Amino acid sequence: MGEFNVMDVLAILLAGTVILLITLYCLISGVAAMNGTWRSWAAKRNMYQFGRHSYFGFLGIYLLPFLLVGSFLAVCAELGLNWFDGVNTTYVLAPFMLLAVACLFRLPRFMLPAWYKDWLDRGANKDEVLKPEYSSPFTWLRRSGNVHR
Repeated sequence: MGEFNVMDVLAILLAGTVILLITLYCLISGVAAMNGTWRSWAAKRNMYQFGRHSYFGFLGIYLLPFLLVGSFLAVCAELGLNWFDGVNTTYVLAPFMLLAVACLFRLPRFMLPAWYKDWLDRGANKDEVLKPEYSSPFTWLRRSGNVHR
């Protein structure tokens, strides 16, 4: 393992910070979409949406395994632990990326939360999910405990 200069350390810290922030946002938005506190995305047509209904809100939760495994492999490569060469890394990461890309097309029913399945079964009324309390993945941070909606 060679010597690190200051620029290498700063680049690693910057990349790590960016990846951490993206991972935190994916976690927060994915959990909010799965538990139903953020639903407004379901009514909007997304530029990357190829299916009839939007599954884009679930991208955060299904992108997490790709980010975590990819970050782990990048750290291992920086530390000189070459468990996977370039070709094998692709094979390790591909299933996780395919899982995330599925959110652009259609997710199988067993991968959907109960609120979304119920919404689809009731006819996917867009007005139902466009209420202000469902407008942001951070809504649960602002909501007080005694608000009944």
